[in-house]
Amino acid sequence: MIAMTSKRKQVLKVRDLKVSFKTANGLVHAVRGVDLDVYRGETVAIVGESGSGKSVTAKQIMGIHTHNQVIEAGSAEFTYTDATGTEKTVDLMQLSDKEMVGLKGNHIAMVFQDPLTSLDPTMKIERQLSESLTEHTDLQGEALHARCVELLELVGITSPEERLKSYPHQLSGGMRQRVVIAIALSCNPDLLICDEPTTALDVTIQARILELILELQRKLNISVIFITHNLGVVAKVADYVNVMYAGKVVEAGTTEDVFFDPRHPYTWGLLSSMPSVSANREERLYTIKGNPPNMLNDIQGDAFAPRNPYALEIDFVKEPPKFSINEHHWAATWLLDPRAPKVELPEQLRARIAAMKQEGGDA
Repeated sequence: MIAMTSKRKQVLKVRDLKVSFKTANGLVHAVRGVDLDVYRGETVAIVGESGSGKSVTAKQIMGIHTHNQVIEAGSAEFTYTDATGTEKTVDLMQLSDKEMVGLKGNHIAMVFQDPLTSLDPTMKIERQLSESLTEHTDLQGEALHARCVELLELVGITSPEERLKSYPHQLSGGMRQRVVIAIALSCNPDLLICDEPTTALDVTIQARILELILELQRKLNISVIFITHNLGVVAKVADYVNVMYAGKVVEAGTTEDVFFDPRHPYTWGLLSSMPSVSANREERLYTIKGNPPNMLNDIQGDAFAPRNPYALEIDFVKEPPKFSINEHHWAATWLLDPRAPKVELPEQLRARIAAMKQEGGDA
């Protein structure tokens, strides 16, 4: 993890982002007012169950839209340095698709979940790398080829000259994902968005890809948004964590804050449900009861209230504000209101946190 200093340079500032989707049954309120801060050289994780709005949030930043989506509100101020060396700040939500083309690849890039769907099965690897480079740079001929070789070496692919001549199906899953990362990094972006980049890989390969992303982030000093439902992954890669539920961030802080001093009952549930190597084999894995809300419906109060065993009466009628715990840590739960009854961490979670601290935070 990086050391926090007063000289942190903000790259992305998202405020009150609200995104819905038109369906035959009505509007699906996928993102309901997200705030997100990303600084240079830091990794920010967005975690939560499937359907919490993680990927929708990331795609808005990347400028990936669908015909039925509606951006109802919000801003996303992105700061970057252009080709002339001039620092610029733009609101990504106000840019046209044509204006976004100049930022995609050059300044913002994305790595998706399944490398097979990201790569063209009919094209050799060199051509796919070259397409990205020729679109955003003036490289040609031998210089273009040399850059392709350099990129494969950067992501740890051996015998790059040989691999450039391969088709995607001739590579392993881990190697394909390395190629996708190489394409994303080809134009030295300021911000890299990783949307569940290890989900489609086996456990051993997952660890190698995570190590690669960490190594590249440090080497290139880029900012990373890492989207996952796997808190074990978060513990390894993130500097900051945003916990999302039903289209909102309900808790945010440093990785140490969220893992060792969680304050929202939903975060308690996520941490309690993490598998543990040191756990008793006979111990049943904790599950969060109930289901996320139907996002077609207007949500009154705290969206997590129906699943929250510690819910107060106010949770069902009024949405909680953000309560500050320290300079970098906050949670939106009425349990932090000074007037609320004191609720202790569940015993199972206390034991889990103690074990994580003993292991140095390596979940």
